[in-house]
Amino acid sequence: MNENRAKIALKIGHLEVEYEGSETFLKEDIFRLMEKVVGFQAKHSTALSAAPPQATTKNEDSTVGQSEINMSTSTIATRLNAKSGPELAIAAAAHLALVQKKEKFSRDDIHENMKAAPSYYKKNMSKNLTTLLQSLVKSERLNQISDGHYALSAPERKKMENNLAEHV
Repeated sequence: MNENRAKIALKIGHLEVEYEGSETFLKEDIFRLMEKVVGFQAKHSTALSAAPPQATTKNEDSTVGQSEINMSTSTIATRLNAKSGPELAIAAAAHLALVQKKEKFSRDDIHENMKAAPSYYKKNMSKNLTTLLQSLVKSERLNQISDGHYALSAPERKKMENNLAEHV
């Protein structure tokens, strides 16, 4: 019998677990695995947060952790050639995540960082911010963590790190 294969990656704080294999395992045992991972993370949170893992490069084009990004939202928008509200919001989110080192940020944080790039910010962006953020979540560039709170998606974060590291 040919069983379907599945793949999942979990990240809780600095702890990451990846699984690839039987779909049955995910259907029947994933919750036990998650309980164990969460329990492990809770039990060892002090040790895990004290020594964040060194960035590893799985592919040659990754520059994660190799250089410090220190740019304003306006500079990031320039580097990304931002021409629209969504692109400016991504520049603001990149500033919050990569420069300010925030894992998650509020809608207001994104809006304030967008306004910090006056050459790019237009007043109508405030009115359209909810729709703009929803479109970024749907396109998987942002993750909605909770109501009104966001984070860069992992692929978008890597893309931003690589793109902006070229300009450091």
